[in-house]
Amino acid sequence: MEVKRRRILEGAMLCFERFGFRGTTIESVAKAARVSKSSIYDCFENKEALLMAIVEDVLDELLAESDRVCLPGQPLREDIDKTFDAVIALSGRHRLLVGIYREARQSGAHSVLEMRKALEEGIVRYIEELVRRHEASGETFRLEPKVIAFLVYRSYLQLIHDWEDLYEPLPPEQIKTALNAFAL
Repeated sequence: MEVKRRRILEGAMLCFERFGFRGTTIESVAKAARVSKSSIYDCFENKEALLMAIVEDVLDELLAESDRVCLPGQPLREDIDKTFDAVIALSGRHRLLVGIYREARQSGAHSVLEMRKALEEGIVRYIEELVRRHEASGETFRLEPKVIAFLVYRSYLQLIHDWEDLYEPLPPEQIKTALNAFAL
């Protein structure tokens, strides 16, 4: 059952990336995953539950990779740099998250807004905890941990998504410098 569930999630990720949430159907997911529609419903209640499972998987993967590279004793600046490098390495997976962010903003669909909210809360909570660990080890910051977390997360989205709507993509080093501006 776990192998089938994984195939369904991979097929759904392809569909959501290609067609967006509103354009993806259970039928298109079944075709991409090479399973029957009933197999999908055996594992997931509906399209929203399928997307939520993907969001949770991608978030878990991003946070696990960040935990791996955020070593005790490093300043927050280095943790942000290494976390950003890890996100770039997983860029194929996190592009779906950017797509969810964009679709939620454009469509206002309740289910997509809920996914975006869950995703954002998880990431902001993680970054906030990272900042608090650094505070506990003696680093000081000009802003509260939650504010830093929110600004780092939202700035990241703006710099990789909205910026590219208007200008040439920024090099990773410039994005890291901008993200660290909130923690210095």
